[in-house]
Amino acid sequence: MRRSCLANHGPRPQYSPVLLPGGLSMRRASPNSIAMNRRMLTAGVGAFALAGLLPVPAVAADPLASGEFRGEVVELLRRERPNWRLELPDSSLALLVNGHQIYLANLYQAAIGATGPRREAGILAFFDEMESGFDEARPETFDAARTRLRARIVNANAAANGVNDKLTLLSRPFSLKARIAYVIDSPHTMAYVSKGDPDKWKVTADVIHAAAIENLDAISRDVPIEPRAPQAGSGLFVAMGGPDGYVAARLLAPKFMARLGEELGAEYFVGAPSRDRFLAWSVDCSIKAPLAARLAEYATFPYPLTDEIFVWSDDGVRLANPAELAEHGRG
Repeated sequence: MRRSCLANHGPRPQYSPVLLPGGLSMRRASPNSIAMNRRMLTAGVGAFALAGLLPVPAVAADPLASGEFRGEVVELLRRERPNWRLELPDSSLALLVNGHQIYLANLYQAAIGATGPRREAGILAFFDEMESGFDEARPETFDAARTRLRARIVNANAAANGVNDKLTLLSRPFSLKARIAYVIDSPHTMAYVSKGDPDKWKVTADVIHAAAIENLDAISRDVPIEPRAPQAGSGLFVAMGGPDGYVAARLLAPKFMARLGEELGAEYFVGAPSRDRFLAWSVDCSIKAPLAARLAEYATFPYPLTDEIFVWSDDGVRLANPAELAEHGRG
């Protein structure tokens, strides 16, 4: 039986949070929404410069981190949506709208470059579609949630953030820097499963985990795998990116990982540095150090997860050992 998670030892790193518990992430927005620009942020992933790798430029996030962008959003919503209840959690990256916590980073990235009425219209369209999906995002029973559950990787620090214990993410250890969490997928939104949901649904966390992994594997069944050879040297690597929200999570999908092993070998290295980035390479790949460096770079992108290097085999997933790290230039 493959092991799907790793023991969690040592201190948790300080990373910027990803979606907070109960928070929603924009999905499949209307063509007129400014949120559609998010797809532009991940365009061109298949064309790579360094041995086939092309990074998405990092976007300065000072107005987001400082709270300036959230202040702009709050002022706009109070003016244009006066009946909505707005609350400000401690993190400047989030906003509570009618009791639902929304992470602002994807909206911020989509709004960059837009000004005046177009910027305001895009922000309002984003929140209007979010608000319309609140009810569908939080099913009252496990039967209603079962087929919509998906497993996700989150950074360990983010999993500890919440308004209170009942809203904290339901999660389990995966590695030193990452944990496994769960989302409820909907046509327009996705919401994290909280620690209070198992009691509400009258099921155990293990039941939720099993359903979420099974569903993740099911939606990954037809994801294409396109191995590449380095421009010079030996071995193969695979680089994936995209806006569906489950790119890095596929590290948790055993059937997908086994299918990847058919291309890269019975044992191979893998990284899940940010939500929308995934790298894997064969043990004989000649560009291990450049790939490790790119992995670390991707871990600074929006929705960062972990810069750790993992090893996949029929026995499951484990962290790379010191000798393997040395092969990648990590002493």
